[in-house]
Amino acid sequence: MRRQLAPYLVMGLWVSACATTPSYQCDLNAVEFKTDFESGQLNTVSCDTNGYRIVISPENTPINNSPWYAFDIMGAENITVPITLVYEGGTHRYSPKLQKGDGSWQDITDTVFVTEDKSSARFNITPASDSVRIAAQPIIDTQDHLAWMREKARLNFVKLDQIGQSVEEQPIFKLEEVDAPLADKPYVVIIGRQHPPEVTGAQALIPFVDTIWNDSALSQRFRDEYNLIVIPLINPDGVLKGHWRHNVSGLDLNRDWGPFTQPETQAAQNEFRRFESGQDDIVLFLDFHSTWRNLIYTQTDEEPTVPADFTRNWIDRVKAKLTDDVYAFTREANTTSDRPVSKNYMYRTYGVPAMTFEVGDDTSVAAIEAASQVFAEEMMTLLLEEASR
Repeated sequence: MRRQLAPYLVMGLWVSACATTPSYQCDLNAVEFKTDFESGQLNTVSCDTNGYRIVISPENTPINNSPWYAFDIMGAENITVPITLVYEGGTHRYSPKLQKGDGSWQDITDTVFVTEDKSSARFNITPASDSVRIAAQPIIDTQDHLAWMREKARLNFVKLDQIGQSVEEQPIFKLEEVDAPLADKPYVVIIGRQHPPEVTGAQALIPFVDTIWNDSALSQRFRDEYNLIVIPLINPDGVLKGHWRHNVSGLDLNRDWGPFTQPETQAAQNEFRRFESGQDDIVLFLDFHSTWRNLIYTQTDEEPTVPADFTRNWIDRVKAKLTDDVYAFTREANTTSDRPVSKNYMYRTYGVPAMTFEVGDDTSVAAIEAASQVFAEEMMTLLLEEASR
């Protein structure tokens, strides 16, 4: 017996989910699926009796289960389009998001039928216009990152510089404070987007940095004592091409901190040599990512850091401010290993608290922004207390 959910209107689109779909005659000459935009990705489109079958497969294997897709449907105005996403090399992780006319995104999780083994996901859509964009997560592409960086660089104490380039010669940029550079003014270092689909990590990094660089009295005091380096997009090729995880060499950049075989990680390594030479000091390293839930990977409390006990105190203070109904998160403390990830490398090399800041795939933007502000404010407060000792 067929199980069907009642369709409902989402931003001018009729969307429904069903366990089975009646025989459907699709027409690839009339309805087009296009990926000719940044982060656009699907592998093949074909017709079957259930409608349009879209295969999503990774750039190479083995690979983490992060099946990214993004495509436009053209020529289907007021036509019901049954879509089945078929995953090769992975399983369903990201429910489709539909882009509204104002540029914002609508999650349609409740309209999607996912098979028990998560090998495919099916939904129907009836566009109210000639074109609609569907993606695994809201798209933040290289131009979005660059626009934000240019906006920050308009601040009179921030400079935008290129520190290297990717395999395909896309620029890798950093933002850095440049006001009153003092030899004894240590740095907080923040990086992001090693893995292209991890959009919620980017959604956290941006308000985190915005909070540090706003005009509050706390932020101004913090900038008097500390500098900041931000590399928000370290894998531009992967973002451009809609990769699941890797750069265009087929490597996970967050498994290359130590070998440094790739130009992207080499750019970061070269930037951080100033901390090895003694030219500058570093006090904290944060690497923003996304995963299934909100968590922070850290060193254990038994591993010494400078400043001492920062991680435990920071997380305790944040938990005192953020209730679980706003932003539930856990700390995952693991003894530092030889695994060549950024957190381990930065701790082993510089002895500072080094963390992987993971944001849940489905965490709302409102929760991310609220949490990022609290994390940033408590970080600044704690480091200012450290500077006053």
